[in-house]
Amino acid sequence: MPKDHKKPNIYLLSEVNVADAPADADKSLPRKFSGVANSGKPFNHYGEMVVVDLTDIQYKANVPALLLHDRAQRAGFGTLSVESNQLMMNGLLLDNQFGREVAEESDAGFPWQMSVHVNANSITELGQNETATVNGAEVTGPLVILKNCSVSEVSFTPTGVDSETNAVALADSGIPKSTTQPNTQKDTTMTPEEIAALQKQVADQAEEIKTLKEEKAALVKEKAEAEAEAKAAAIDAQLSQAGFTKAENGEGWDGIGKATMNMLLSASPEDAKEMIGDLRAPGKQDGTPEWLLSEQHKPNGNGGQDRQLSSNPMLANAEARAIEASKNYI
Repeated sequence: MPKDHKKPNIYLLSEVNVADAPADADKSLPRKFSGVANSGKPFNHYGEMVVVDLTDIQYKANVPALLLHDRAQRAGFGTLSVESNQLMMNGLLLDNQFGREVAEESDAGFPWQMSVHVNANSITELGQNETATVNGAEVTGPLVILKNCSVSEVSFTPTGVDSETNAVALADSGIPKSTTQPNTQKDTTMTPEEIAALQKQVADQAEEIKTLKEEKAALVKEKAEAEAEAKAAAIDAQLSQAGFTKAENGEGWDGIGKATMNMLLSASPEDAKEMIGDLRAPGKQDGTPEWLLSEQHKPNGNGGQDRQLSSNPMLANAEARAIEASKNYI
């Protein structure tokens, strides 16, 4: 049994004729145009056979004639009629930019086409091998019959309808015209398998991003450690050159406290070098002779035998002075 449904707007495309230019004495007369809006025969609409029922089609007494379905580009107006089971259009071009454009390009041989905007309020579906009479001819299912249609406007188009519309352009022959408009009625519902595959792809990409972040963090850490080791080695070399010696336990330097070492490590290479230059290694402070701070007195320089002095620096100093003074007595 036939089924009734709602149907969206449709654009019907067919040939249009523009009357020849009038004689010189009649140039003030408006130019005429005419064409077959729809043949009333079945046509292929995205793989589905469709036919417009012209018996109940509705239109106003004067129908706008636009250029490229643009309401701001009014090229003329005309009347529609159903003749011999076809929808016909006869009208006049306006004496404005758009009407003159249609007329002048037609005079030059350009094959204008006419696209009719049809609003289908309902449809009837014929099943396999089901038949019905539409526009005076018998049609056989599967077939969709567009019913209770109304016409909003007609337009002059070069090859097809406006690509921003959601309708299809149809030739008078019933074969859809090639256009660049998108099929907004296409089913975009995803299957459970497609959804699962997409979810897996997203999860894989998230895991890959996580791995890349971890690798980047490891590289940053490795670089920081290498830079810290290089800086510590440079400071050790500068301290050694300045006369400092390593502590007996191998950790740190004699005469350099932990706070000072941390400050050197945190400073820039230039500042660290300058700070080390201001430091003095143990035993070389204030220009004091090294032998005064030593547990061993300096040799007398006259070939005498060295004498073991006290381990106390002050006592050793006093003993050394006494030895030096005794040289003046016989």
